[in-house]
Amino acid sequence: MDWLQFSSSVIGSLAWPSAVVLLAILIRAPLAKVIPRVRTIKYGDLHLDIGEQIEAVKEEVEAIDESPSQDVDEVPVSFRALAKTDARAAVLSAWIPLETELIEIAGKLNEEIWRSSNARNSVIFINRALLGEGLIDKATYGALEQLRRIRNSAVHATGEGVTFDDAMNMAEVCQRMIGLLKQIKDTLNR
Repeated sequence: MDWLQFSSSVIGSLAWPSAVVLLAILIRAPLAKVIPRVRTIKYGDLHLDIGEQIEAVKEEVEAIDESPSQDVDEVPVSFRALAKTDARAAVLSAWIPLETELIEIAGKLNEEIWRSSNARNSVIFINRALLGEGLIDKATYGALEQLRRIRNSAVHATGEGVTFDDAMNMAEVCQRMIGLLKQIKDTLNR
């Protein structure tokens, strides 16, 4: 192999990678503007849409508690304003009272369960403990886990990944779950 053949081989080997890197650099700015508008992620069998996830858990919660208790509060007007301003923040705001209710219930559980170092504020652990103690059924456990995942998705969503309707549906579902959890807490107070 002489010098010309070697040079030609090196240039041929670097042509495609160089073209890909150059193309990525050129379309980086337009892609950065489009990515925040992505609401649905689809890759093979994986399909994520926050709105669809909320609708699915809403149906599950309605099946769990067909007649909402009197303790279920309506979504506050201030929440509606927040959802119009920042739907993502509203989803997080809807989750916080639900998480607080779970932590309060966990505080009333068996002290040995509660003393575990990862138990204090771990919603995953609290859900498992509630299921293990027989305070919630598998459907309620699944709904709580789905709500936690939706909250996590909203935390990591960017821009317009969460809509006003998504936030309002999340608030409604969380309020309903809070009503269920308050019933559980009342049974623990007796």
